[in-house]
Amino acid sequence: MKKNVLKEKLRMGKQCVGLFATIPSPAIVELAAVAGFDFVIIDLEHGVIDYETMENMVRAADVHGLTAVVRVPESFEDAVLKALEAGAHGVEIPHIGSAAEAEKAVKAVKYAPEGMRGVSPYTRAAWYSSVSPREHFATSNRETMVVLQIEGVEGVENMEAIASVKGVDVLFVGPYDLSQALGVPGDVDNEKVLAALKKLVQICMQKDVSAGSFAPTIEKARQLISQGVKYVAYSVDTGIIYKSFKQAVDEIAGKS
Repeated sequence: MKKNVLKEKLRMGKQCVGLFATIPSPAIVELAAVAGFDFVIIDLEHGVIDYETMENMVRAADVHGLTAVVRVPESFEDAVLKALEAGAHGVEIPHIGSAAEAEKAVKAVKYAPEGMRGVSPYTRAAWYSSVSPREHFATSNRETMVVLQIEGVEGVENMEAIASVKGVDVLFVGPYDLSQALGVPGDVDNEKVLAALKKLVQICMQKDVSAGSFAPTIEKARQLISQGVKYVAYSVDTGIIYKSFKQAVDEIAGKS
């Protein structure tokens, strides 16, 4: 595994901007890299990306020096193993509500003694057995990122305990699911959601963990950065492409 540039930047306190990729195509990852994003979140929770395509999207990220994080489904352990064996530099795990769930996530990501990740030296992550198992285990444990999403009332209540779990790199507020859990579905700028984000940033600063969240617009991305969010997921590939297409159509028709 190569050095995780994203993890190093976050450790240094730098702001990093990525996007969610839901279109099953390595070309999307290449476009994100060429455009200058810091990372891409390959989304296995929402969308139809399969494991083979995910691996090829990770390959595309590697070619261009882009950090690939894979968001896995809520039943995450099998998907975590597949993502890491494909060579992903990190996994993003949704709907974490307690320190116990956070510990379970870390154990799924890390090899012993830090965790209990399934072992095979014949995967892409281990360069198909060309790297010694001991070197692969040590490098993976050091470089792989654990991103945990807080999306429910229980997670908000347990933020401090979750952030205290050893091995957690980023705590990420998922504003849309959280808005639903807080009784204001879709209202991501509601004061309840904003209060949870503020709490997250404060706790992350105390615990030396990076705060993360989602920005549907450029203006929101800038706002998150100004609030101390370091891991900013700007929109989704489909939304970005739609806006670009729509703008072009409107401008050609003279509507703007």
